[in-house]
Amino acid sequence: MLLKGRIRGESQKVLDYRVLPAVLRAIPDRKVLITRKMPGEVPDSNIVHIWVTRVRHPQAVEPTNLYVIEQRVWDSLSNGAKSVILDAFEYLLLENGLERTLRFVGKLRDMALLSNSNFYVTVSEGVDKRVLAMLKRIVE
Repeated sequence: MLLKGRIRGESQKVLDYRVLPAVLRAIPDRKVLITRKMPGEVPDSNIVHIWVTRVRHPQAVEPTNLYVIEQRVWDSLSNGAKSVILDAFEYLLLENGLERTLRFVGKLRDMALLSNSNFYVTVSEGVDKRVLAMLKRIVE
């Protein structure tokens, strides 16, 4: 079952996408947000914004360039970010396929663990139960 309201302890890492604003407010430290939202849509000075889109833009990363996202996350964690929030799971799943996306999520989780940081993934009800179970197994 997905979390519907607020962050409850550290065990809940796969969250309902609708709680993203509450999650961002609840984490006071510097955080990395990997999202489909444009940089201006999430006004917070403590966010390292990684915009995942096919639109050509200086701040954008194409969804198939997972290595670029990994490098930006690692750089941000090395510079003091304390949380990583993946808010583009379904989009990455569509663009990269299940196996590649789950492998990528595992890498992000490992980077967060190595940096003693938190890692969260937001998903919608549209994610298949089998995929959600695999995602939870990787993240939690």
